Amino acid sequence: MSSNIKVKRICEFCGDAFMAKTTVTRFCSHTCNSRYGKRKARELKIEVSEKQVAGTMAATTKSTVVAEFLTVKEAARLLTTSVRSIYNIIQSGRIKAIRFTPRKTLIKRVDLDQMLVLPEFQVPVLRARKKNPHPKFCYSMSEAQEALNFSEKALWDLLKRNNIPKYREGKYRYVLKSDLNKFSNQND
Repeated sequence: MSSNIKVKRICEFCGDAFMAKTTVTRFCSHTCNSRYGKRKARELKIEVSEKQVAGTMAATTKSTVVAEFLTVKEAARLLTTSVRSIYNIIQSGRIKAIRFTPRKTLIKRVDLDQMLVLPEFQVPVLRARKKNPHPKFCYSMSEAQEALNFSEKALWDLLKRNNIPKYREGKYRYVLKSDLNKFSNQND
């Protein structure tokens, strides 16, 4: 059934006036119709996402733990840290925990609160790093091997056993000549 009527309408998308052939026409063109549909779909997706975020936010704020015993996961959520960090704190002995099964560990809320009541944190005083001695006062590792007539492994074992400090300059390691001379004089 064809219609011969012409009705002046306003496009719901672009707002332009146009002549429609039916009384229910809402858009001036197919382009406006498809753009309107895409905008509606996008707005619907955003609305669903915002509802999801609001629900998640409400669930996390509502799940503030007030129980006497907490699981490791609940303790991590309460302290806003990872589960692995809580296990590390338990292993270090700063929190007492009860392990019922390999998959069930409980922490007393009181113990968790007591861990947080620590004396005021003292900022450690950083000491200036000791400067390495100048390389002219040192042997490189290969020079030290030649001077003592040792293999590489024997030299490293000797340094480790006698707590002789090694210094690094770029990609090279050095040992003070005086330290090695003391040691080589002891062996003579």
